[in-house]
Amino acid sequence: MRGRRYELASTWRVAAPLDRTWAFLTDPGQRWDDWWPNLESIDVRRTTDLVGSVAACRWRSPGGYALTFTLVLAEVDPGRLVVLDVDGDLLGQSAVRFTHDGDGSRLDIDLRVRTTRAWMNVAGVVLHPLFRFGHRVVMRRGERGLSRVLAPGLDEPTPGGLAP
Repeated sequence: MRGRRYELASTWRVAAPLDRTWAFLTDPGQRWDDWWPNLESIDVRRTTDLVGSVAACRWRSPGGYALTFTLVLAEVDPGRLVVLDVDGDLLGQSAVRFTHDGDGSRLDIDLRVRTTRAWMNVAGVVLHPLFRFGHRVVMRRGERGLSRVLAPGLDEPTPGGLAP
C-alpha cells in the first residue's frame, strides 16, 4: 500500500535576529535534541558548506509512536533557505524559509512527505487527523525550545491551545 501524502506547514517566530538564528541552527556544536523536546536522538554529520550534511533522527510523537528518518541537506541559500530530503518512516522533502520579522526571525517550514511504515499507511485512513495534530504539537514545542535558547525570558504561550 502506498503511503498517505501529507503537506504540513508551520511558521516559527523567534525573538532573535535572523543572523543569530541562522548562526545557531548551522553551528556544528549545537545539538538539536538539547532544545527540541520530541527529538529523542540525532546523529549529525556536517559538511563544510552544509550541502550534503546528514542528520539521522528519532522523534517521539505525542501519540506515543516513534518516527525514524534521515534528513539530507540538499540546498542552502545562507540566511534564507534550506531544503532537506527526508528518507525513512517518512519520504519526501522539507523547505525552511528564513525571513526577518521585525527585530526577530520568521521560519516558514513546509513538509511534503508520505508515510512508508505499513501500519501508518493502513491506519492513516482513520488516524491522519491525529498524525497532523501530533506534527503541530512537535513543531510548536520545537519553536518554543528554540525561542528559550535564543531569547530566554521572552517565551510566551502561543495561542491555539497547543501546550507542551
